[in-house]
Amino acid sequence: MFTVAAPILLPSSPTLTPEAFAMSKSKHTHTEPHAELDADAESPQRWTAKRKAALIIDILQGKTTAAEAARQHALTLAEIEQWKDDFITQGTEALRSHPRDLAQQFEAREKTLLAKVGELTLHVDILKKAHRYQGKDLPEGICQH
Repeated sequence: MFTVAAPILLPSSPTLTPEAFAMSKSKHTHTEPHAELDADAESPQRWTAKRKAALIIDILQGKTTAAEAARQHALTLAEIEQWKDDFITQGTEALRSHPRDLAQQFEAREKTLLAKVGELTLHVDILKKAHRYQGKDLPEGICQH
């Protein structure tokens, strides 16, 4: 039987022994994760919203687990779970370190809600006038004012 004791050098990867290389291949039977995550294993980089989203998508698609991703990228499970919760509730925007135009998003939402309040107020006013015109009592829960 032939054995090789010298390390195997792969382009842009750390030195691996044949045993470590074989083990790394055997434990990754799922589809390859996003390309944005490939560089993480070797060099610490800033976790941009795009990279966080790619990791969370891989977890949601079952390509990896949160625990496996935490080990692989030197993160805590709590960090990944928070990113996952943020992503599910607010999408990529929530994962940004400085969300774009947060005040603008708030103002747009406020404008939409105020328009809805105005619309509903108009409906109630019309309902009151129609009931007054027909001589009917107002439905329960609607005051005379």
